[in-house]
Amino acid sequence: MTFSNCHPAVPALWFALVLAFTVTTFHPLLLGIALLSCWLWWGRLGERPGTGRLLPLLVLAALFNPLFSHAGVTVLAYFPSGNPLTLESVLFGLGAALMLWAALACVGCLGRVMTADKWMCLLGRAVPILSLLLSMTLGAIPRLRARFAQVSAAQRRVGRRGDTRLERARLGLRNLGVVLAWSMEDALVRSDSMEGRGYGLPGRTSYTNYRLESGDRELLIFLACAGGYLLLMGLQGALSWQYYPMVKWSGLSLWSLSALVDWTLLCALPLYLEWKEEREWHSSN
Repeated sequence: MTFSNCHPAVPALWFALVLAFTVTTFHPLLLGIALLSCWLWWGRLGERPGTGRLLPLLVLAALFNPLFSHAGVTVLAYFPSGNPLTLESVLFGLGAALMLWAALACVGCLGRVMTADKWMCLLGRAVPILSLLLSMTLGAIPRLRARFAQVSAAQRRVGRRGDTRLERARLGLRNLGVVLAWSMEDALVRSDSMEGRGYGLPGRTSYTNYRLESGDRELLIFLACAGGYLLLMGLQGALSWQYYPMVKWSGLSLWSLSALVDWTLLCALPLYLEWKEEREWHSSN
């Protein structure tokens, strides 16, 4: 069993926990564990991790923070304007970039695992309109790219290539208009079709391939316990980390170490399930 073939509630809860703790903490150890786990998992999902392209942008974001934030007590130097360059502002910029990088890696895995049919399974009965909107939104970007490539190829077939930059820009805007009109028409047709089939009406039954098995229940219980323990440790300050006015953290204690182990097990759960599934498959052959 892996996250890709278990009940959608399991990966949905995992992504909710990891994203929630990632964007609400500045603890570098927590962020580093989350980034490493999501990065490795993204690679095992059969796709090259795309967040590496954003690394220069994240570095710039980390470098720009000291230009606008001058808080902190450890002064490293002074800018020509007279404002101080503090160690705390540099570390805060690096921490913010690390948090953004980890969140983007987690969202990348989310897009690969939580497909449209899984969102329909989770939200189809409770909020049918939202589930339909999510399923259409998740497929919008790859669908737009494919249609833009088709329209561009059709324009080249009829000899419209654009010899100058201005002509290429005009041709690109024309192709974009065609793609957007195509997509809006497709959305209207799909919504009319779903309404004609009675989608979202009270009492309407729905079919899904996913069933909540005993293994799914065990994973949900583990995720709930792990998330609850992390929340408890966070409220007690065992995972506190602050940059201003000086770098201060909770230190390494029995409670903080147990919380770090809990966070590591939570983040590494998809990798463990992938490794276990691969090992069972090789042993059976």
